[in-house]
Amino acid sequence: MRRRSRSSCWLSRMGVVLAALLSAPGAHAQSHGPPPANVVLDAVRLEVVEQHRAATGQILTRRRSNLAAEEAGLVIELPLEAGDTVERGQIVARLDPTYMQIELTRTRAQATLARARVDQRRAELDQSQRSLARLEKLDARGSASESEMDDGRTRVDADKATLAQAMADLAIAEADVARGEARLDDMTIRAPFAGRVVRKATEVGQWASRGDGIVEIISVRSLEARVNVPENVVGRLSELLALGELVIDVRVPALRAIVPGRVIGIIPEGDELSRLFPVRIEIDNKGGRMSPGMSVIASMPTRVRGETVTVHKDAILRNDAGEYVYFDADGSAMIATIERLFAVGDRVAIRRGRVSPGMDLVVEGNERLYPTQPLKVLGRLGEAPQSRVDSGEQPAQGDG
Repeated sequence: MRRRSRSSCWLSRMGVVLAALLSAPGAHAQSHGPPPANVVLDAVRLEVVEQHRAATGQILTRRRSNLAAEEAGLVIELPLEAGDTVERGQIVARLDPTYMQIELTRTRAQATLARARVDQRRAELDQSQRSLARLEKLDARGSASESEMDDGRTRVDADKATLAQAMADLAIAEADVARGEARLDDMTIRAPFAGRVVRKATEVGQWASRGDGIVEIISVRSLEARVNVPENVVGRLSELLALGELVIDVRVPALRAIVPGRVIGIIPEGDELSRLFPVRIEIDNKGGRMSPGMSVIASMPTRVRGETVTVHKDAILRNDAGEYVYFDADGSAMIATIERLFAVGDRVAIRRGRVSPGMDLVVEGNERLYPTQPLKVLGRLGEAPQSRVDSGEQPAQGDG
């Protein structure tokens, strides 16, 4: 009987504790799940817009250089392999500079000798000019003969000529020194721009003649997409380019990414059989993920107009599986995958599927949403936001 009394007492105490926990502030809110997310909505539209067509092509580098030896020599240093990254001015290879250093020492010595000769000729000219000045003073007093005056003038003229010759010899010697320094510098081969090595043409220990290839590098920062479009699309592109900058969507399938591209030119020569014309599109390789040779699909305007489903660009999110949107399903957030077609201003044309015209998509507040989370609509895109607390509704915990 005593054990039953203690057990009953313990159960009574636990009941009191549970009742206190359930009656604590916030317990009611927690039993109803997480607080709603504040969002702004925008409707899916069915609009008549200019249609686009896909044009396939590939990524090309806008800068490619086959670095060659400017002087003949033995390759003594080549620290790069295919695939390595280089920066502008980085040393790519070195040729043996021994002969060039010896030749430069000789030309510098000749330049020193030429400077000494110039100094000597200047001194001789100065002496002959002083002698002529003394003769002119004597001639003024009638103490110098005509032949002495002629000899003095001739000596000055001769010294001027020899000085001019010495100065010309010095200029030639200094030019030889500059050429020798340039040739010595050419024994070190540097990258003309930042990029990557795609091919090696020689190895350490091999002899490189003048003009022989050393390495080939390409720029991965300055890229362009080149796609082929039919002649009727070329006309439309020309019209739009005449109006200003033309930016289009470029899909890179290998990266499962879509990047903006700026049309920079139309090559005015098409294929004779297919009647397709190459179009150049500048793309920004942020992060260095794109490489020359990757395939691309560009969305090109066609002038043809038709009904298309569009969504606001801010409604679109992306994960590893692709692009998706959140829509309002009777007050809760639900996910729908989409397939992008092309951009239309601040909206995006999509393929018809799970998203249909009239559906409300979340365009603000969708970054941290998760499926089934309750939604609190603050307003619609382009409208003034509503109050966070509706009339007669108490604020949720933490909203203040």
